[in-house]
Amino acid sequence: MKVSRQRGGSGRAWRLLFVACLLVVGAVDAVLLQLGASYFSGGFNGVYIRRLPLVASFVVGSLAQDAWMILGVWAVLVPACGLLRLRPIQTFVASALAALAVPLLADFVRYQLHHVLGNLAGFGSLWALAGPDLPSALAEAVSYLPPASAPLLALVLVVPALIAVAPRLERHVRREVFTPPRPKRLWGGFLLCGLAGLLALQVPGAPAERVQFGLRAKPSGMALASLGNRLTDWDRDGFGSFSSLRDPDPFDASISPLALDLPGNGIDENGMGGDHPAGFEAPHPVPLATTRNGSRRDVLLVFLESFRGDLLGRRFQGREVTPFLNRLAREGAHSEHAYAHTPATAASRAQLFSGRLVTRAGQPTLIDDFADAGYFVAYFSGQNELYGNSEAVLGLERADRFYDARQDQDRRTSRSTSPVGLQVSWKTLLARVRSFLDADAPAQPLFLYVNVVDTHFPYHHRELDRIFEIDPLEQMEIRADRAERVWETYLDAAANVDRAVEQLVTAWWERRGRDGVILVTGDHGQSIYDDDGYLGHGRSLHDAQARVPFIVWGLGGEWPEPLGLADVRGLLWRQLADPAARPPARFVPDPERLLFGFGSSLDRPRLIGLRSLASAVLYDLEGGRLELLGPDGEPATVSPEERRARFDSLIWSWEALRLENPTPSRPEDTDP
Repeated sequence: MKVSRQRGGSGRAWRLLFVACLLVVGAVDAVLLQLGASYFSGGFNGVYIRRLPLVASFVVGSLAQDAWMILGVWAVLVPACGLLRLRPIQTFVASALAALAVPLLADFVRYQLHHVLGNLAGFGSLWALAGPDLPSALAEAVSYLPPASAPLLALVLVVPALIAVAPRLERHVRREVFTPPRPKRLWGGFLLCGLAGLLALQVPGAPAERVQFGLRAKPSGMALASLGNRLTDWDRDGFGSFSSLRDPDPFDASISPLALDLPGNGIDENGMGGDHPAGFEAPHPVPLATTRNGSRRDVLLVFLESFRGDLLGRRFQGREVTPFLNRLAREGAHSEHAYAHTPATAASRAQLFSGRLVTRAGQPTLIDDFADAGYFVAYFSGQNELYGNSEAVLGLERADRFYDARQDQDRRTSRSTSPVGLQVSWKTLLARVRSFLDADAPAQPLFLYVNVVDTHFPYHHRELDRIFEIDPLEQMEIRADRAERVWETYLDAAANVDRAVEQLVTAWWERRGRDGVILVTGDHGQSIYDDDGYLGHGRSLHDAQARVPFIVWGLGGEWPEPLGLADVRGLLWRQLADPAARPPARFVPDPERLLFGFGSSLDRPRLIGLRSLASAVLYDLEGGRLELLGPDGEPATVSPEERRARFDSLIWSWEALRLENPTPSRPEDTDP
């Protein structure tokens, strides 16, 4: 970029400005990535990098992307300043502020929204997470502005002033020092840096994907990936070379990774598994009961947030982590093969209540079942049920008594009051349940749902009892190199949840007697850095994140294994309506039974899986990785023919379910 001043080339001031802008933008991006997703240490529901080669790769890619954005801003702004007849020093000041303001403003807005709505979701995902309460979520994001917003607000306010007074500086320096670089040099650097940034997003392999996660989270990376995807989307079907899902035929718009594969037409519309075979039957949940009459027994359904299935029976510091749940399991029955189909709270709970894999607002649920059978329906949750549109999907307006964390917002244990964040402790929740049972519980049969949320990230808050001898971590202290202490903090929270269930069930027995039914399960598990070094849930169908506890007390009948949450509605009413179904329940292994699982949504999954008692087939659509697991969860060795057969069966199951539940495929979203 070195050109003599006499020829109108850029001087040293512009080169220094370029380096300064590059360093400032890159540093702010890195800090916000760490604050928002613990990208360099390992945080909740986020990918992270710690090894030096990965960090170095991120830095190189980040510099290329930011240089592309800065040079692009200058390539447009410098000629515009010339048309406005601004002096060179005014152009210099305006370019400096614009090069910083564009990426930093995007960074700032993104970080503030994530602070309220969740860790490092895309802008489209943020909208979906906020749901109908988006205005309040945005308002809350604004409430976090001071004092963090002061530098950006100052930057915006001083722009006109600096441009106005800049000419006065010319009397102290030579004018040609600030002579702008030629536009063709700016455009040349813009194109070269853009090419380098795009190449950084195309390196294959799992380690590179971790780096690309961070690069795509940067404003410059988001813009570059979106541009690259549109430029390479030759058939305009929404999938280009930089989409997260590979386009099997870049030149045929009728073939794309999310296209519905019509059976028996000789065309493989999604490029996976060949043409969908006509008549292929997908695995379905247990059918819903045709009758809901005959039962007059109270039912208590306890739903545990982020509670791993392998916590039952676990010991720590010489003691049981869940002594009361272990007691319920011994007195009743429990399954070690119960799974969430979609390891995410709103989706799992909707599948539990509806008995369906694909759920929609207005559908009949357990609330309607019990109401139709003459029950009083009471719903108590320690979180905000606006999250995931749960109110409409579960039919909560049809419950006779409803409580969630919004009614005790001033007693919240979470920082945020948004739908995705608001929570109250088990002590606040149980006080509300006891008050209901003491004063308002009806004489008619009662269906009581209680959602205990204290094992949700960050696994510790001020109202938890110290049950084990540990030093619990605060949220900002959680990172991958403290995995053992994170696990200890999580176990202490699980012990608190066990104590909550004990006090809840004791109150239930004291007020309603011991003739009722108790069912305990959860929404999903939780990886504590033991599933590919990941903390959180929703990014894997492995046992750590998909397996849930399942305890049945006071009810009999046969319950097949493996068991999915969507099976519960049909099975529960089958046993309640059968007078011969005497406790305890019997969990019956079924080697032929298959459970289908998926991440995100059925029409646009990030991963899909098919699970039996003996094996699991898991496929990452974004990474193109297939895993075959044995009964112990370890990789299984099979012949190429068997591998292909299992993959085809998984793809056909997904396709069959999509054909039964058609929804339009959405265009590619380049947000991570």
